[in-house]
Amino acid sequence: MTGMFFLYQNVALFLYACLKAFLPLPSLEVVLLPLCLKLPAYWLFFCVIGSFGTMLGGAVGYFLAWRFGRKVLKHLASTSDIDKGERLMKRYGIIAVIIGGITPIPDFLLAYLAGLMRMPLFPFLLSDGIARFMRSLLVCYAAKEMAMSVPLDRFLNWLSLLIIVYFLWRWWRGKRQVAQACRK
Repeated sequence: MTGMFFLYQNVALFLYACLKAFLPLPSLEVVLLPLCLKLPAYWLFFCVIGSFGTMLGGAVGYFLAWRFGRKVLKHLASTSDIDKGERLMKRYGIIAVIIGGITPIPDFLLAYLAGLMRMPLFPFLLSDGIARFMRSLLVCYAAKEMAMSVPLDRFLNWLSLLIIVYFLWRWWRGKRQVAQACRK
């Protein structure tokens, strides 16, 4: 039974990572942190699955924007944010993808902007994959170290719940800000 759960949680992590890369969902850390805290020995495995999933999902967002252009983006961000993103992508290109992939800004928009700007696919996927791997590596390693040094067995469920609530709150707040900006 434990083996089946391990398989399902890895499939769920991969699917969430794919979807999170091109949909406005809460950050991947919502899933990575509880997994790494519960099973710290698999931290690198979770990091690789999450990184590969977000890279694959980023390719989906890239192709959606490449094919449908601004029509896709106008449902996800305001016109001024899209224009600002286009200017940043024109000016910084791959560097914008790397910085955006490492930082906690809404990184799902990066794939759409890269596709919209017709950035070459291979450099986009490579820089996006490296950036997301570096971010996942940092998060997973920190969670592993915390799980190994702090006796979390008694508090893990509550800690996981607090982490999920926090990231859901951040996602809801960001979504509300985008909706307000679109109304203006």
